[in-house]
Amino acid sequence: CSGDNPAVSEPAISEPAISEPAISEPGVAAVDSTPGLSDGAYALISVDVTEDGEVSSYLRDQMKIYTQDRFMFAFYNDLTDKVDAGTGYTHWVDGVLVETPIANQDGGLQDLSFDLTITPTEAGFTQSLKGMKYGERSVNMVEQWKTLSTESTVFDGLWKLDSRASEGDDWGDFMEMKLIGGGHFIFFQSMMVEGESIKHFGFGSFRVDEAGHVVETGITSTIEDLVGAESMLNMRLIDDNHMSQSFELNGAMVTQSYVRI
Repeated sequence: CSGDNPAVSEPAISEPAISEPAISEPGVAAVDSTPGLSDGAYALISVDVTEDGEVSSYLRDQMKIYTQDRFMFAFYNDLTDKVDAGTGYTHWVDGVLVETPIANQDGGLQDLSFDLTITPTEAGFTQSLKGMKYGERSVNMVEQWKTLSTESTVFDGLWKLDSRASEGDDWGDFMEMKLIGGGHFIFFQSMMVEGESIKHFGFGSFRVDEAGHVVETGITSTIEDLVGAESMLNMRLIDDNHMSQSFELNGAMVTQSYVRI
């Protein structure tokens, strides 16, 4: 009898070990995080806004960059008559691009997330967003984008201003976020000038010449002197997560240090 008992009890002990893979496998394969869009810089072609069944089409000078699971966009919003810019993290869930904003032109953001349907096109991509909130308003937006470039440089990434030193100004509460990627750059910034809150944004092309100098050429900005201007920056990586850039502004040197986000 004692020889029979182990033979009877062994299957009862081993059964859970056999069933475990069948339980865990679906969880592992449930989410597809494959990117549906290449890192790069994109320019807005048009946007259609649907509200209460009515469709309105808009054209605006706007750029968006995706790189290293980060995003940034910026434009001047004629409807609100102010700078409209934002940045944050991205990840893909079963073909849907999820954007999690962390800052905009007014400061830090929390607890926001947007699910974007991205459809690649010959020119670039189409982006669809349902239920976008503007106060009590809710709208659906469909945006057409064209690819500007998918080039990369060693400076690519999302950078937050850590410190600023200027020989020519004494602006207070200076804040800036900058994203470099796809051979382009976008920044937005805010500051206090003589007691007044000032907000700016700008975007343009970004390249590193043969001598290692960074050359930025402004395309659009609320800073008039940047539009169409070519600026040479002394930009260097301090380490993987820190960068500095120096440039001349109105005859005075400005040095800004950044930390990678």
